[in-house]
Amino acid sequence: MSGIKPKENYLVLVLSLSTVCGMVVAIAVYYGWSKGVIAPGLDHLLTAASLLFCPPFILSLTIAPSPDSAFALIMVLGTLIFANAFLYAGVAAGLYSVVSTIVKHRRARLGSGVVL
Repeated sequence: MSGIKPKENYLVLVLSLSTVCGMVVAIAVYYGWSKGVIAPGLDHLLTAASLLFCPPFILSLTIAPSPDSAFALIMVLGTLIFANAFLYAGVAAGLYSVVSTIVKHRRARLGSGVVL
């Protein structure tokens, strides 16, 4: 049996799903940007939505959608994917902490006979 407690399985699940979700969102934003659906610059609605869901997309201002070198493309795409994945995982960990603390306090109150 692994050393992970059943209570920690939920945290691992939340972190895994949020990391994958962050990667998928970053890849979708990059794909839309490289195909021209998301216009370069900050004055378009889709660009603002992309920045809302993928804040590392701000790097798109420093490079063209089709850079001249493959190295620049790999660096920008890798940065977008991993930065957004870790951003989503961090937000999910914080929310998990808050929700688990609230649930723990509510259970303690219900166990002591205090009605919410």
